[in-house]
Amino acid sequence: GCHCWIQGAEEVLERARVRFVVVFVLEHALLSWRMAYSWDCVEVVALSVVATLVCELMSWVFAYRKNSYKQLVKSITREGKKLESMKSDFVGLANKSKQHKKKEERLEQILKQNNFELQKVKLTSTVCASVVLLVLYSMISKRYSGIIVAKLPFEAPWPIKSAVRRGLDSDDLTDCSVTYIYIVCSAALRSNIQKLLGFSPPRQTQMVASSPFEQKLRDERDK
Repeated sequence: GCHCWIQGAEEVLERARVRFVVVFVLEHALLSWRMAYSWDCVEVVALSVVATLVCELMSWVFAYRKNSYKQLVKSITREGKKLESMKSDFVGLANKSKQHKKKEERLEQILKQNNFELQKVKLTSTVCASVVLLVLYSMISKRYSGIIVAKLPFEAPWPIKSAVRRGLDSDDLTDCSVTYIYIVCSAALRSNIQKLLGFSPPRQTQMVASSPFEQKLRDERDK
């Protein structure tokens, strides 16, 4: 009976210890959140989300809903899968036949041309989105000029220090300006929102060499 009582007491103490740890972690997490962010930061993030949604709406009006865009996406996806399948069939082989190389080159040229046409279709929406983001940045930077919108949990390193500290006069190197928050949101939100809405560009566009240097490396690899 004494052994059971001791075992029961140990279980109670263990549960109490776990609860204490959970409460301690949650309280400090909440405190860290309050110290690291402000409502100004939340407002900037919310405005960035709205701006990204507006940009995607314009992209839908000028590009996504058009049959030419849809056909190009289908073509890029189809030809890209063919190219992937063709390359996977010859993985590990030292030499490729001339016929196989010609087929690969033909598919790559089709992908390049379709990707170029896709960018042409998206040109208007891209320009409009850039204008919207620039106007929003101008408005936000004036609204939050000289205001500390966030506190970083670390001192900003020199590569991003100018963006983090832009317009601030404080000596605290963990103070963060609106510029850095806006840049981070603009870079991170759009791709995720595009995935959420189903408007992400075809994965196969990445298979096309985007520069002469990449094309040269690819040619040397295929020799």
